Amino acid sequence: MSGPNTGRDALVGDLVALGLGRNEAQAYLALLEDDTGRGLTGYEVAARSSVPRSAVYAVLRGLEEAGAAFAYGQEPQRFTATAPEKWIERLRRDALARMSEAERSLQSLPKRNRPEPIWILSRYDDVMARIDSMIRGAEKSLCLSLWPRELDLLRPAIEAVAGRYLHRVLHSPARVESLPAGFCPWIDDVTGDETKAQWSHKALVVIDRREALIGGTEPGADNHAVWTTNPSLVDVATNHVILDITLMARATGRDCVGDVAPLMRPHLA
Repeated sequence: MSGPNTGRDALVGDLVALGLGRNEAQAYLALLEDDTGRGLTGYEVAARSSVPRSAVYAVLRGLEEAGAAFAYGQEPQRFTATAPEKWIERLRRDALARMSEAERSLQSLPKRNRPEPIWILSRYDDVMARIDSMIRGAEKSLCLSLWPRELDLLRPAIEAVAGRYLHRVLHSPARVESLPAGFCPWIDDVTGDETKAQWSHKALVVIDRREALIGGTEPGADNHAVWTTNPSLVDVATNHVILDITLMARATGRDCVGDVAPLMRPHLA
């Protein structure tokens, strides 16, 4: 059962993930909730949060160093929160600058041949979370082969990239009630086919021809799904979807060239 502090606990968790300590997160929220327009003293921050009074000034100094708050005045000194959007933007700029610096430093190391990583995902929630993340990172193309149940769970991610210019292909072994916008749909129908209707759910997802997920999508099962950037396995996943679409096109007389050609390697398209 959700308690009254569930929402606040989630906010604290989000702030901790951004680099604040737990007490700093509590103090920042207390400052944000202040509606006096005058800021809060250290004593008031401690009284309005779970931060111990003995530690509150050290916590507030930590918020200042993080750019999440600033102090003004004297006797007593007051503290006010930096507007969340401004603080988040500062964090974003700082993180990008650090990543760029790390990238430059790492590029100076000697190059070595390394195998492409392959990850195994077994839990249904982990498989779906990985597909969600893959979709949200798409820059050129979305190639999805999913059952309607999984497609419905992934609609928030699909909608999140709706405004991007992407080649979008959707294959599903069963009828989809509401097709997501912008996709070239290739939809089969298991109605009347009892054997096919009982197939276990699987997913084939290829993003930008750079990463793929292949495997089961069954709740409560050991799905053994593979997520990889290995070019050979990415090609296997892509070609499997292309084959399914090609067979459907042959059976229905529908032209599939415009849908599958952008998914192929340049020398094959």
